[in-house]
Amino acid sequence: MPFKELYFQSQPLMISTGGYIAILLILTLPFSTALTVVFSVALLLLWISSAQFMALPYFVKQNPQTLFALLLFFCLTFAVTYSTAPPEHALTTLSKYRELLLLAVLPPFIQSESTRHWAWNAFIIASVMTLLGSYAIYFGLIDNMQPTKDPSIKNRITHSLLVAFFAFFCAHKSLQANKYSLFYIPLLVLCIHNLFFLVSGRTGQLIFLLLMLLFYIQRFSTKKAVLLITATVMLLLAFIACSDRASRINEGFSQTQNYLHAENGETKTSEGQRLTFWKHSLMLISEAPWLGHGTGSYPTEYSRVATKADIASSNPHNEYLMITVQTGIAGLLLFLAFLFSQYRYSLNLINEYKWLAQGVLVALAVNSLFNSTILDFTEGHWFTTMIALCFATLSTSTKS
Repeated sequence: MPFKELYFQSQPLMISTGGYIAILLILTLPFSTALTVVFSVALLLLWISSAQFMALPYFVKQNPQTLFALLLFFCLTFAVTYSTAPPEHALTTLSKYRELLLLAVLPPFIQSESTRHWAWNAFIIASVMTLLGSYAIYFGLIDNMQPTKDPSIKNRITHSLLVAFFAFFCAHKSLQANKYSLFYIPLLVLCIHNLFFLVSGRTGQLIFLLLMLLFYIQRFSTKKAVLLITATVMLLLAFIACSDRASRINEGFSQTQNYLHAENGETKTSEGQRLTFWKHSLMLISEAPWLGHGTGSYPTEYSRVATKADIASSNPHNEYLMITVQTGIAGLLLFLAFLFSQYRYSLNLINEYKWLAQGVLVALAVNSLFNSTILDFTEGHWFTTMIALCFATLSTSTKS
């Protein structure tokens, strides 16, 4: 058999194999860094060997959010050439943004409805395992995997993000008209309890609240949405005022207030440190506003402008600032275009995928205010994987 004919006959097998690997990636992503790397590399090799790159021009035309992600990665690649960081550090930082490439690599392997069905099931299983793992740690059934007192498999920031979005997912699923809808109600209750009474991740709590507001707007009439939003705000205020579990929320407000009123800013608290990072990041942006200081330059440049009293920092815990320091306004505009395109083209999806895609967008936009989301390993891979999964049907939806 000629090689060319054999090659084309093997393509369906490679696509099918890639689908199984994509499902495994989603299943293991919240738990294992090593497996995430292995499965991502395997998908890239299959993407190349099955010649999916040949269809990339057509694909990005149909999926502009992927186009902007690739342009952002290429912008970061170009910024390596003028980075003030040592070359090895610049390349290491660039490699941490490699998950942006998943938005081009992953979709060809999740085009079939069956693969997407199992991919979403993998997401549900991974989310339930994350949630139940937290309770298992809390009740002493397994050892705490984190050095902090929070009962979570990953750190509390990552954990609360995953649980917050799963709560949003469960809220939507609880309204679906099938026999499984009641299954999601207790899961939603567990998510809320876990977020506010077990794991004290303030970013996750904020994301959850905003996602629930989005959920009300998406699924209810204006009058019902206003009533639900009002009730949620009242419950939140009562929680802050009465519950000792709201200590970290109150602590955040207090630390921010102390920083703003202190003469030189209080840098010994977590909020004071973050605000200090942001202050110096804005100084760095003002020095090189258009193209930035280059990929990987943040630690080098931060140590130059920060005073001796300030704490050292390798990133500003803000993706907008991190990208702008490195690539200037050009990179920031690409990141904002990436975010906006997700909203714009989510409107072309059927309702279920549209709602979830918009939820992923809200979580990404908010999380990026307080963390370097794409730079962080688990969060970056999780977001790009979820975006790819939500938008996997975009081309079909656009055609129809």
